[in-house]
Amino acid sequence: MSDKKSAVPEKNSSQWRKNESLIAKDPVLREARDIAEGFRPSSTSGSRVAGGSQAYKDGWDRIFGKQDSDE
Repeated sequence: MSDKKSAVPEKNSSQWRKNESLIAKDPVLREARDIAEGFRPSSTSGSRVAGGSQAYKDGWDRIFGKQDSDE
């Protein structure tokens, strides 16, 4: 095994901050970093409840009020 130092900079070092700045500007790099760190990609939006549970619907109505479909 080689005695070379790791190519990954230490967290919060100046090089790490530069890398994070570049990653933050590029959506492809940001997604790859998030996946590598175990975060779920945020490619979906809206409700994460499949089909919308009754509790979700009740909460929506309580927050935003019931709206007629005629409007």
